[in-house]
Amino acid sequence: MNQLNPEKLEKFLSIIQPYKEGEYIYPGTLIRQLNIPMAQAYAILETIKELGFVSINYEVYCFKCNKFTGHVFETISQLPEYIECEECGKELNPLNDSIVVYKVAINE
Repeated sequence: MNQLNPEKLEKFLSIIQPYKEGEYIYPGTLIRQLNIPMAQAYAILETIKELGFVSINYEVYCFKCNKFTGHVFETISQLPEYIECEECGKELNPLNDSIVVYKVAINE
């Protein structure tokens, strides 16, 4: 993983500091605010996951209408066979139509 320069590290800390336990951090937030590639955003979040500060969750996303459905699951085994998008009515397969998000486990 490429290291964040000191300015980006400071910005990263200012981005995640307000998050409280139980809230979700989206990789897209890091991508936009730090101007980093998707792979680096996930690598950073995986690193803080390994430290115990966040856990992986799966949020169902409709790629047809580009909206999150509001359904979030902690494990793949919790994913139902399908969910209907309330926005456009498309039948979604949560296994294929989910995005990894990170749930804050600790906020000190």
